[in-house]
Amino acid sequence: MKFLIGILFCLHFAFLKASAQNGDFELGARSMGISGTTITISDAYAGFNNIGALAGQKGISACFSSSILYGIPELLKIGVALNSGLFKGVGSVNVYRFGNRNLSEQKISLGYSHQIRFVSLGIQLGYTQVLIPNYGSAGSVSFEFGGLIKFSRKIIIGGYLFYPLVVGQRSDYPGFLITILKTGLSYRPSENLMANIEYKCKFSTASVVTVGFEYVIRGKVALRTGFNINTLQSTMGIGFRPGKFRLDYAVMIHPVLGISNELSVNVNFSNP
Repeated sequence: MKFLIGILFCLHFAFLKASAQNGDFELGARSMGISGTTITISDAYAGFNNIGALAGQKGISACFSSSILYGIPELLKIGVALNSGLFKGVGSVNVYRFGNRNLSEQKISLGYSHQIRFVSLGIQLGYTQVLIPNYGSAGSVSFEFGGLIKFSRKIIIGGYLFYPLVVGQRSDYPGFLITILKTGLSYRPSENLMANIEYKCKFSTASVVTVGFEYVIRGKVALRTGFNINTLQSTMGIGFRPGKFRLDYAVMIHPVLGISNELSVNVNFSNP
């Protein structure tokens, strides 16, 4: 059974336009819980979701997240990030891996974000490699640019661009990473409630619209939900905030493929 799954997974990657990973490196159970509508969120996972939002982070923070897509162990996704103040802004180092020993995709990236009044901007350079043992590998350098505009405490908009710069090592992997453009709006009527909507365009593939909601109870417990308007894929999640730590868990339910789970933990060493 595992061998069959591995073969299907490899075939899946052979047609990367249908893949969930070809340039899309979103991470974090908070992100999954609100259907990926994190383009306006300034948390420790901004290096994976929108480098332009990272400037809202304070001090030194580290995060780890792991998910299994659709209950298939071979579709394991993990990531680690370290963020710290740098040159009046915030710098970030991010490491990401998807897959298993039969086929894997890994990415390392360096990013920087800076805020000037109500505008936050960020850039990131990354290197991504797809590896299939006994067949070969493909690598690509990518550029990411993102930003936020805070019109008020209640309304925030964001934009993000992922663009592959150089594809090398194998000529039979043309464009295994594709250009991605995202934009989103966040409405926050109070400190406890957030409603997000996001539009994502993967060039040469269908665009999607997602909606997410988060409600925080007494600043300690967060309840989340969201859905993909195109596929009717729904999500839900919960988060805890004990002191310096943030613990998050989320479930994504696809009407055909089944259930995905993600667990995340991050710590801000500067918090009391």
